[in-house]
Amino acid sequence: MTSNAQASVDNPFPALFVESQWLEEHLQDSSFRIIQIGGERYYPQMHIPGAALLSFRDLVTLRNTVPGMRADPELLAELLGRMGITLQTPVLFYDVGSGMDAARGVWTLASLGHSALAQLDGGLGVWYREKRVMDSLATPFPACSFLPQPTLEWEATADEVLAVASTEGATLLLDTRTPEEYQGLTAREPRGHIAGARLFNWLDALLGTHDPRLKPPAELLSLFARLGIEDRQQEIILYCETAHRAAHTWLLLRHLGFHKVRLYDGSIAEWRYLGHPVVAGNAPYAPA
Repeated sequence: MTSNAQASVDNPFPALFVESQWLEEHLQDSSFRIIQIGGERYYPQMHIPGAALLSFRDLVTLRNTVPGMRADPELLAELLGRMGITLQTPVLFYDVGSGMDAARGVWTLASLGHSALAQLDGGLGVWYREKRVMDSLATPFPACSFLPQPTLEWEATADEVLAVASTEGATLLLDTRTPEEYQGLTAREPRGHIAGARLFNWLDALLGTHDPRLKPPAELLSLFARLGIEDRQQEIILYCETAHRAAHTWLLLRHLGFHKVRLYDGSIAEWRYLGHPVVAGNAPYAPA
């Protein structure tokens, strides 16, 4: 499996997606912090030892009527500082669902300039199913200062996406929604996809509906190769409805060694607000 492209002497994680066995063996490692996103109902009864709780709603905000946008860096910095996290604190995320929330957490910190990040493959569900150690006590951490250094390395704007959609250039657009959404077979507008975008249903990366772990790397690489995605230096911009599902595929591509992947934070929700056109049907572009 490809190692974390951001790995360094300060990064304890072996990959961007780490396995449950590795985490259990390193629970006593004080060099990194564990964050559970969501699952407020379950956290007081059971969570991974040492994990702090972060609500998904604190990661996002409503901006210009567009839901799911990244919260303001100043607010995120205050929140993370209260949790005892600095820009140099390695952080491992997990969630209680299929991995979208945790991936969005990784992207959020990465967009603030953080680099030592990882996600637990399979999340709390797999951890529980494997009967690994649980805790019911919250672990307090002294507050500190999180000084964000926002970067556009991992983020794409609506103007940039519009420019890519207007020309058949080197940058590739990847729609991570369902085939129905991509084709325009939905009641909600806009019905279709951004021109030039190829379809990769983010769920195709998982072992199954009830097993949210990743498929083997070779199988994942084969799925992307069928879409013509093989060059790890290719520029790729991902989107979905609110950059939630797309965050998982963004992290997956980085995990597989793709270096130039960006997330369109506004995604289709912002595209709708801006009134930009879409293309219906199975093909990336409309018929000539």
